[in-house]
Amino acid sequence: MKHRIVGEVMTRYYNDNVIDDIESRLDIVDVVSETVNLTRKGNRYWGLCPFHGEKTPSFSVSAEKNMFYCFGCHTGGSMFTFVMKRDGVDFKEAIQILAAKAGVKIATAGPRKDDKTAGVFKINRAAGDFYQRYLQSEDGILAREYLTRRCINAQSIEQFKLGMAPDSWDGLGRNLLKKGFSQAELQLSGLIKRNENRDSYYDIFRNRLIFPIFNPRGDIIGFGGRVLDEAVPKYLNTPETDIFAKRKNLYGLFQGRDIIRQSNEAILVEGYLDCIMLHQAGIKNTVASLGTAFTVDQAKLIQRYAESVLILFDGDEAGQRETMKAIEVLSQQGMKIFICSLPDEMDPDEFLNKYGKEEFEDYIKNNRISHIEYKIDRFIRLMPELDLHNKINVVNGVKDDVINLKSELEKDYHIKTLARKLEIEEFIIRQEIKPKGRYSEREGILRNKTEIIRDNKKYANYSIEEKIMASFLAREEHFHKIKDNIGLDFFVQPELQKLAQYYDQLSGDPADRQKQLKTWAAGQGLEETMVKITFALDEEPINEVQLDNFMNDVKRKQNEVFWQNASKKLDSLGNGDFKTLLSFILDFDTALNNFQEGGKA
Repeated sequence: MKHRIVGEVMTRYYNDNVIDDIESRLDIVDVVSETVNLTRKGNRYWGLCPFHGEKTPSFSVSAEKNMFYCFGCHTGGSMFTFVMKRDGVDFKEAIQILAAKAGVKIATAGPRKDDKTAGVFKINRAAGDFYQRYLQSEDGILAREYLTRRCINAQSIEQFKLGMAPDSWDGLGRNLLKKGFSQAELQLSGLIKRNENRDSYYDIFRNRLIFPIFNPRGDIIGFGGRVLDEAVPKYLNTPETDIFAKRKNLYGLFQGRDIIRQSNEAILVEGYLDCIMLHQAGIKNTVASLGTAFTVDQAKLIQRYAESVLILFDGDEAGQRETMKAIEVLSQQGMKIFICSLPDEMDPDEFLNKYGKEEFEDYIKNNRISHIEYKIDRFIRLMPELDLHNKINVVNGVKDDVINLKSELEKDYHIKTLARKLEIEEFIIRQEIKPKGRYSEREGILRNKTEIIRDNKKYANYSIEEKIMASFLAREEHFHKIKDNIGLDFFVQPELQKLAQYYDQLSGDPADRQKQLKTWAAGQGLEETMVKITFALDEEPINEVQLDNFMNDVKRKQNEVFWQNASKKLDSLGNGDFKTLLSFILDFDTALNNFQEGGKA
C-alpha cells in the first residue's frame, strides 16, 4: 500500500484524483533516478543525497511507501516534494511537471488559468534566440569586443545565453511578428511598448547587451539590458509580467542551484557580470540580485537551496549600505550570514581579473566575517568618536542579533569581541546583552526539558524519541501506556511534540488516525518529520523493556525538574504572601504523595 503525503493545497488547484493518477503511473524510484544514482539494498534504494554534499549514501527511497528521506540533511517527502526541492518550484508547479511526465491531463478544480503565461514563455524563448544570433552577427562586433574586454569567454556567453539588442526602433518586434506572434502578445511579454503619439510600437531593449533571466527550471522569464556607452539608464529590466517580477528572482540561480544546494551556501553579488565571472572561475554557487535592493522574496528563494549566504557586494559606500540592507533581510529569515569586503573598494569582477581564481578563493576564505562582526565594525567606523553614548549605540545595534544566536559559543565570541573593541568590561556587555524578563516556572520547564533524555540514544538512524513515536503509532497499547504514565509533553523535538498532541486529538481506528496525521503534518510543514517516522515503522520496534526504561528515565527527569522549579518558586515567595504560600504547600503535598507512589510529581 502506498503512503501518500499531500498538503491541503492540492485541492485548491486540482481534482483529488490527479494526485492518485500521477502516483499510479509513476514510480518514485524512477523520478529520483533521473537525478540520483540509486542502489537497491533490501526493500529500499540508497544513493548520495542531491540536497547536500556527502560521500557516504544516506539518501533512501521507498517504492512501497512512495517516499524518500535523507538521514544526513533530514529532507524527505513524496515525489512531489522531491521535484519541488530539486527544481525550486512550488507544489502546484511540481504537479504540472509530474503530470506532464506521467501523461496525466490536468483538470483544475478552480477557474482555469489563461494560456497567456505559456505564450509569454514562447515569446521569451524566441526573443532570446534573436538576441543571441544578433550578438554573433557582424553587427554585434561592439558587444563582443566589450565582453572580451571584460574577460567573458565564449563558454560563458553560451552558458548564460548572452545576446545583443540591435540599435533599431522595432527590430525585435518586427522579427517576432513574422514568427506569428501578435502585437497584443508581445505587449504582454513586456518586450515592446506602444507609442501613443505615433500609434506604433517600439522595442524596450535597443542597442544593449542582453542578459536573459531564467527561473530555477531554466525557462527565460525576463531580460536585463546594459548599455555599451555612457547612456542612461545604465541597466534596464523587463517590466513586471505574468511570469516575471525582479524582486522575486535571482540571476545565476538556474546555473548554480545544484552547487548551492551541495555547498549549502550561496554567494550573493550585485551585478550580472560579477556573477558570470565567478561562475566562469568555477565558483558556481553565485547569484546576483536584479538591480534592486535585496528583497525578502529573494532571501526565501535562496533559502530553498542553502542555509548560509556570503555577501560579496562592492566595497564602496553604496555597496556597504546595500550590504547592511541585505543583512537585515536575511536575518529576518534566520539564515547564516557572512560578509567579505574586497580590498581597495574593488568589485569581484575586478579582483578576479587582477589576481585570478586561486587568490580570490583564498581571500574570501580567510577574510569572511559574520554579519555581527561586520555591523560592529561599520558602526564603530561611522562614529565620529567612541564616547559612552556611541558605545551604547553600538551594543544596541547588534544586541538582538547576538541574543538570537542559537550557539552559546557564538554568543560568547561576539560578547568578547564587543568588549575588546569597545574597551568595556566583558561582564558589563553580558549584562547589556542578557534578555530582559523574569524567570517563570514554564520557562524553567522548557529549559530543562532538553535534559529529560541526556543522550537521546540512537537506534540506527533514529533517536529514541523517534522510535517511541513510531512505536505508539504502530501499537495502540503503547500509545495509551505512554500517555497514562508520562503524558505526551516529554518530547525534546518540537516537531514530534506537535505530532503527538495532534494525534491525541484524533478519533477513529489507528490506521485512519495515521492517515489524518499525515495529511495534517503536510499542511503544517512537518512532512519531513512524518516521513522519517513512517520509515522508522519498518525498523525493529522498541520492545517492552526499552519502553519501560525510557518512561522511567522521563519520570526521573520530570521529578528533578519539578523539585528544581519548586525550590526556585519557594525562594521567590515573600513572607507576607500567605495565600500563595499556602497554595504552594498544598501542591507540594500532592506532588510528594504522587512521588512516593512511584508516579511523576
